[in-house]
Amino acid sequence: MDKLKNFIDTHKEAFEDDLPPMGHFGRFDKKLSVSSRKRLKWIQIFTVAVAAAVTLFVFIRIQSDMNVPIQQAKTYTCETQKEIDELKFYYNMQLDEVSAQIRALYKSEQIPGGLELLEETKKILKNSHEFEDAVLPTLPCSDAGLFAMNQHYSNSLECLQIMLSQMGKAIQYNNN
Repeated sequence: MDKLKNFIDTHKEAFEDDLPPMGHFGRFDKKLSVSSRKRLKWIQIFTVAVAAAVTLFVFIRIQSDMNVPIQQAKTYTCETQKEIDELKFYYNMQLDEVSAQIRALYKSEQIPGGLELLEETKKILKNSHEFEDAVLPTLPCSDAGLFAMNQHYSNSLECLQIMLSQMGKAIQYNNN
């Protein structure tokens, strides 16, 4: 390798004057674009395969959790029912507190879009009550059920807090 480098260094002028033949760079660009398209295709196939595998895993996991017989779920009721009731009470207090703040801001400040945010707040609260009436009784009384319940209430609470934040920003914008 050193001999080649030395040869190139000593005959530098000879290499600088020669231009590559016509179409030389085009051939390289063509080869590069083909290999990058192949690589992109493999990345897309891999991504779809991973997504399908994860979806299948989640589906199988949910199906196995849903196939718990009702009598077996009732045996767990005594163990986790207190936690479920406490969690439900805690989140309902949090949801009521944030929705009360939203209503108070709406009544005290006339902001553009405030009515729409108030209506969305009502939809979230209605959805939460429907969850308590329809879905919560069917969840398995286990850690998986507690996790699902926690996820639902956390998402609802986060949505309400985002709306409260948006109302606060709108009030600041109107005051400036």
